[in-house]
Amino acid sequence: MKLNINELVNNANERKALLNQTTDPKKLFLLFQSKFQEIEKEKFICTEESKALVYTLIYFFQKKDNFKNSSLLFQHPLSSTNLNKGLVIVGGFGCGKTSILRVFQQIINESNQVNLKFTTTVDSVSKFESMEDENMHDFKERLYKGHLIIDDLLAEKPASRYGKSELFEEVLFQRLENKKMNSIITMNYDSEHQNDIEYAINKLSRYGGRVFDRILGNFNFIELHAKSFRI
Repeated sequence: MKLNINELVNNANERKALLNQTTDPKKLFLLFQSKFQEIEKEKFICTEESKALVYTLIYFFQKKDNFKNSSLLFQHPLSSTNLNKGLVIVGGFGCGKTSILRVFQQIINESNQVNLKFTTTVDSVSKFESMEDENMHDFKERLYKGHLIIDDLLAEKPASRYGKSELFEEVLFQRLENKKMNSIITMNYDSEHQNDIEYAINKLSRYGGRVFDRILGNFNFIELHAKSFRI
């Protein structure tokens, strides 16, 4: 039997669908709306863009090709759309990225017995700076391994622990070495370059060339233009 090397590589990089692929996306959208009100204590604001984002995430978590038709996808010249890649969601402050992903985290963890973790970069750096040495291994393992939502990338300051360091430079590098782990990232536009997603993505070079190149090659990009719901 002749081995297909390309098929072996693709299988090795295959990422798990985090939502049941046989569930009707419309039912998942209704479930999302119900869960959103339960968790956020308010109704989901259903605009054309917010609805598109929810369906884009449903298709991404189900690993369905409909994801590739999303109107929110940004085609970076050095990247391509692929369901075996992670996801970076870029938007303005207060447009609902975090709340929406928090709801999906709960739906996924409850319905599929999958452990989709959630962390904010600011909170992680704060914990890293005050962590006892004997707890550091478990702290890093939580960030390095498993399915993870990383909220507000670039909002964190460099970590101060035995000198200055970029905690998420190493987190991203370690995660990108394991192709089977789902990584979902949110980040904001630069305050002086609103709705300029290329500028926002280029700011990820803060984490160094080796990580920046891997991000471009291993993530899909979503761009949002809605104004803050908090105003």
